[in-house]
Amino acid sequence: MKGIVILSALLLSLILFSGSASAYVSLTFSSSTSPATIGPGSKASLLLTISNTGTDFAGSPQLQVKSSNYVSADTPLFNLPTINAGGSTQITIPITVSPSAPEGTVVLPFTVSYNVGNNAGSVSADNSATITITKRTLLQVVDVTYSKNQIQRGDTFTMTITLQNVGTGQVKDLTVSLRNFSVPVVPTSSDTEKYVGTLSSGQTVDVSFDLTANTDASTITYSIPVSLNYYDDQGTLNSNTKYVGLKVVGIPDFVIAIDQTQNMFVGSQGKLTLDVANTGTGTAQYLAAYATSSDGSIQPSTVYIGNLNPDDTNTLSMDVTPLHAGKYNLNLELKYKDSYNQDFSKSYQLSFNVTQAPIQIPLQVQIVIIVIVLAIAYWKRNFLMKLLKRKAK
Repeated sequence: MKGIVILSALLLSLILFSGSASAYVSLTFSSSTSPATIGPGSKASLLLTISNTGTDFAGSPQLQVKSSNYVSADTPLFNLPTINAGGSTQITIPITVSPSAPEGTVVLPFTVSYNVGNNAGSVSADNSATITITKRTLLQVVDVTYSKNQIQRGDTFTMTITLQNVGTGQVKDLTVSLRNFSVPVVPTSSDTEKYVGTLSSGQTVDVSFDLTANTDASTITYSIPVSLNYYDDQGTLNSNTKYVGLKVVGIPDFVIAIDQTQNMFVGSQGKLTLDVANTGTGTAQYLAAYATSSDGSIQPSTVYIGNLNPDDTNTLSMDVTPLHAGKYNLNLELKYKDSYNQDFSKSYQLSFNVTQAPIQIPLQVQIVIIVIVLAIAYWKRNFLMKLLKRKAK
């Protein structure tokens, strides 16, 4: 009986020992940074994930982040939640990179302390996160200028792009090219790629291309792709595409002529007919004419025309009541908007002549005069006939 009791106690102790031996905590670590590329003198975040692949929970875990020569944790100590068996937790650690940090990888060590399950006593696990430091290269288009203030369809012009390396690294073997764009703008020459070479941090460079706007280009702003290819300090090839705006305008131009004048007499109401022709390259939108003359009344003084396309003509009619005879100056101002809704105005000066109205003789008087003239002619004829007869005798 005593032997049975002893054997039972030994079996119970073995079971308890086996259960205790199978309960453990095993922590694994993975990390990344945001942003992925960190430059010297910058701040970032280290994303640390702690996973427990053991069979028991990690109780009261605490994270202690140590500093390296070039990277330090803004918050070095973190109290973490319990990490269950098969579970994980993620911590965001703000870090600061020294301005003097060289390019390459930096190891940031840390220690995690925890309890295994309900057991007393703390266990520590040491590990580290690898951080890559790179001097970032970043090219920006800081200015675009054109050799002409206004570019119309069919114009040839020079486009100059100003690039700046706003990053901290060096740009090497930089080439700038115009290619693979479908806008109706073509290079004047076959030179669509320019080699720039090295561009240090903060340095700017101007790159120019000679272009021609096709005659079928619309009067809109086009987006022209500019391809940038270069190597960074790590020898990695970078390809980037920037877009610059090209504004193609159509410029209306007008020819004004007096087509006809009717009844231009002092004190009478006459009619003035004008032809307005658009000989330019753009549509004059919301076109209106404003007319004034010297010493004369013009009605209407404002005539709305509407849209006048290139090569189109519109006729204006105005009533004029002159106050005196002579030469009259007509001031005509045309106001309109272009395709970009900008306001423009152009002034023109024309002239026309006004005379005194001819004397109006009533019909009855005209008949009397005709009768008198005929009577005089008849009398004169008879008188001459009698005179000839006397001489013949």
